Amino acid sequence: METNQAKTKEMKTEIKKIGIANWLTIIRMVLMIPFIILMTIAFYFISKHSGTFWYDGIKLVGDQKYPILLSIIYWINVIIFIFAMITDFADGHIARKTKTISQFGKIFDPIADKITTTLMLLFLVLMNYSFLPIVVLFIVRDILVDGARVYAVKKDIKVAANWWGKIKTIIVSLALLVVAFAAPWMIQKVNGKPTTDYLKLFFINIPLLLGLLLSWISGIIYLSKYLKGIRNESHLNKETKESSDTQNKDNKEKNTADKNNDTSSLKDEDNNKKQQEEEEEEEENKETDAKKASE
Repeated sequence: METNQAKTKEMKTEIKKIGIANWLTIIRMVLMIPFIILMTIAFYFISKHSGTFWYDGIKLVGDQKYPILLSIIYWINVIIFIFAMITDFADGHIARKTKTISQFGKIFDPIADKITTTLMLLFLVLMNYSFLPIVVLFIVRDILVDGARVYAVKKDIKVAANWWGKIKTIIVSLALLVVAFAAPWMIQKVNGKPTTDYLKLFFINIPLLLGLLLSWISGIIYLSKYLKGIRNESHLNKETKESSDTQNKDNKEKNTADKNNDTSSLKDEDNNKKQQEEEEEEEENKETDAKKASE
């Protein structure tokens, strides 16, 4: 009994070390595993029975069980995404409130956020509820910004977050939910077969386009700050090098002067010694001469 209590206490201690906020980040990443599995199943049925890489209701209508299966998969993934977004907003709030902001959270929270958002975007494209160019532009932006962020951390360049990025995260999350809930209603029956009203679908994707715009604005602001940091670092390195070169030059001149002074001192010392020896020799000669004269 005592052993079980000790193990329970030890487990609670380990959980406290990780922190609730970090656990929520881990849960969010784990949730993407069933999301990916379900999306893969949907992709298999769509590519096999539709002949395309995205959902085509007209070609799938021949076998009604697949649209039903896709619908079930779709709404399960939407629920997973909603729960993931809740954990995304909750972990940051908890970390700030409990003052448990960690290096793990700083690194993996944005990674988990981007994985979740990108997978949902790809899933919406797969279901023909959004447009592939939107996803491509999101991915390109993230590659540029994340690449710059990694290099900035490596070079210890401080780049402060901007409020555009925070607004972008909220807008994109809400926009994905708008598309997820509204787009299925854009599927209409034409001559007894389901088809997509792309004009309405475009208007449904307007919030997502707004999120894309804010995403690029925040990305450009971040990249401009990053480039400014690079320039400042380069200027600082240049000043440091010039200062170091000047100091080395001064030290060299000082060493040369000290060396010259030492050489001069040695010469003076040799001259004094020589003069002293001559005086002693002259004194000895005088004594010798005096001695001879007295004899």
